[in-house]
Amino acid sequence: MNVEYDLVRLYFEENGFWVRQDVTYSETGKKGSIFPFFEISRNSNSLDRIDGGFRLFTGDLTRFNSAIVSMFGWQDTGFSADMLSSDARLMKFYRKNVESLKAAWEVVEPSFLRKEKQLILILPALPKSENKTLELFNELRNNQVQGVLTMSSVLENLLRKSSGKYDTRGDSTFHLLKLFRVYGLATEPQLDIFDQ
Repeated sequence: MNVEYDLVRLYFEENGFWVRQDVTYSETGKKGSIFPFFEISRNSNSLDRIDGGFRLFTGDLTRFNSAIVSMFGWQDTGFSADMLSSDARLMKFYRKNVESLKAAWEVVEPSFLRKEKQLILILPALPKSENKTLELFNELRNNQVQGVLTMSSVLENLLRKSSGKYDTRGDSTFHLLKLFRVYGLATEPQLDIFDQ
């Protein structure tokens, strides 16, 4: 079980997408890539729009009817909390893992590799320095990535949705987020400034 995969799946489902995981990754007992690949799609007759920024937020998802999503997760890639305070360590981590992602992308199930699909990458964090962030974005663009989401954006969106009157009994991940909200262990960062 990987909580991050469950969060990503739930995030896209809650934002109107169907989600399918690459079967070569999800086969149990098979030694494979540390990078999951998800195909997201939704019913729409409009074409994907390439316009917009490279850094994506939930509102930007309307640009996509379908895409391939992968992630650099904490659990599988060796990402650690100390990297959040060092742009140098963060960039070193990403450079190493971009090469691994390229290799993993080459062995993904062929139906995932349709040319019209765009690759969205979910990252644990972005560098604090704007120059390092731009450097990272350029490197990712050069490796076929068309957009980047951060795990914090995913979590913030799900936390916001968990505050409503959603019935979470059918989804343990969503239920856990709702419990964090109910007990005051998690709040939306944007609302914290008004509490002071």
